[in-house]
Amino acid sequence: MLWISLLVIAAGMMVVNGQEGTPPGMPPMQTPQIPGITTADQFPQACVDCHLNYTEMNMDVRLSTIMKGMSEKVDPELLKKLQPTAPEGVTLKGKHPELGPEAFNNIPASCRTCHSPNSKTAPPAKQMTHVIHLTGEENIFLGMFGGECTHCHKLDKTTGLWSIPSAAEK
Repeated sequence: MLWISLLVIAAGMMVVNGQEGTPPGMPPMQTPQIPGITTADQFPQACVDCHLNYTEMNMDVRLSTIMKGMSEKVDPELLKKLQPTAPEGVTLKGKHPELGPEAFNNIPASCRTCHSPNSKTAPPAKQMTHVIHLTGEENIFLGMFGGECTHCHKLDKTTGLWSIPSAAEK
């Protein structure tokens, strides 16, 4: 009941003399810069718009390149980081199974073939992706892309539903 009272008070603070706006004594409200919501979406296809071959930086982070490397060996630190996302009783091994080129025609939907929320053999894609992209000291997603949720998660402003688009690798 207390939370309802607090909610009513907070809502009332937003209405001053019948006008919506900034509560008295507060600095003016500013619209946050949220890609795809309040500003342009530079990554409308999510994964495949970020995971590119950045030749000018000598950095190929296409998922096909990353997965080719992981089919040979996964960095032990990454394995350690991802182990808590694995299904109960599953120990992650030192490499990812090889993938054919068709796996990169519909990213991330094709990843969910094995990395589904109910998988008994592989970590769910959503947990792995969040751990990879949002944790760690030297993190490219946080450093280069600001860890912005809407680079991946897309809001349909009409329905209010969120989605993550799938597309072919570029």
